[in-house]
Amino acid sequence: MKSLDLFAGAGGMTLGFKNAGIESVGAIEIDRFAAETFSYNFPDIPMYNRDIHTFTEKEIKKLFNGVDIIAGGPPCQGFSVAGPSQYGIIDERNTLIMEFYRFISILKPQFCILENVKGILNGRMNESQKALQTYREKLGDIGYTTEVFVLQAADFGVPQYRERVVVVGTLDKDKMPKEIKGEFEGEENWVKIKDVFGDLPDINAGEGTNDLVDYKTEPQSAYQRYIRKGSKGVANHVAMKHTKRLIDRFSQIPQGGSLLDVPAEYGQRQRNGTGLDVKKRYKTNNQRLDPEKVSNIITASFQSTFVHPYLNRNLTAREGARLQSFPDAFVFCGPRTLMSKSLLKREHREDEIGLSQYNQIGNAVPPRMAEAIGKVIVESSR
Repeated sequence: MKSLDLFAGAGGMTLGFKNAGIESVGAIEIDRFAAETFSYNFPDIPMYNRDIHTFTEKEIKKLFNGVDIIAGGPPCQGFSVAGPSQYGIIDERNTLIMEFYRFISILKPQFCILENVKGILNGRMNESQKALQTYREKLGDIGYTTEVFVLQAADFGVPQYRERVVVVGTLDKDKMPKEIKGEFEGEENWVKIKDVFGDLPDINAGEGTNDLVDYKTEPQSAYQRYIRKGSKGVANHVAMKHTKRLIDRFSQIPQGGSLLDVPAEYGQRQRNGTGLDVKKRYKTNNQRLDPEKVSNIITASFQSTFVHPYLNRNLTAREGARLQSFPDAFVFCGPRTLMSKSLLKREHREDEIGLSQYNQIGNAVPPRMAEAIGKVIVESSR
């Protein structure tokens, strides 16, 4: 089967589908750093680093006619409960789901696979239209049957609690999958943090390299053996620089704890110069991973969210990639982190705006979950 990957990002869905035996004939991604990562890891797949709106019907047919599957995840920040929707703001990116529909309506693939956050279930494109409802109605008008599956990434061997919505559409209702079941269902079967990092080089804040280095040990778990297939070493393993005060704060956080558990003298200082602890702390800040559990959800800004389970620093990009089930052989390109857009503009460096390695990882579809979805689609098509 051949697929077209829209909103491809770094290539999590593409990699999973490739492992399921599906061949990608092209990918579209607007962000240049994510597109660079994609092309590095999939040199044989045409990457179109363009705004999806710029493709005409004629061009779409010329480039992609005959694909069996259209897959992708339109940008989800507008649907996320942590995004603008919590303030009643409708994000303009919410309409990109209709660009996904436009490609389907032109190419008429046998299957279409849309992945997104749970917020899409009630997310709106505008004041009068719910995004998912409109998308499904439009597909129905051109002959597609659709089903909505709510999946837990941890059930598919991803060491992370990550609920996602997958909408499967098919022209042949008899080929609709009855279920998308993971091999690791049940919390007792989930891959724990203690099995994820142990073979990686121990580095402290400010240490490490983006280049390939040797592993610390042989694989210590089944997950490490899985994640190391085809890899000659560790890349993208650089720890962020931290102040001594921040390192001291991290040292006070127990496994499974967060900023809420830190004594006042190690807390966040008020900006008024009094040196007193801030009055309100947030559980989502500085969460130290619990070795006996899966990680909480990896978001686009995870570089400052989590603390290593044993070391007093935030996670490296490689550690985040492992929590997303990207193999160590998959290399992330572009800047490791990026300044805020406002700061870049003040320094006249707007050309650097894009998705950092951390952003690319947090935005991705976990490849191990994508592989399971792909296998179900291949089996259903027979």
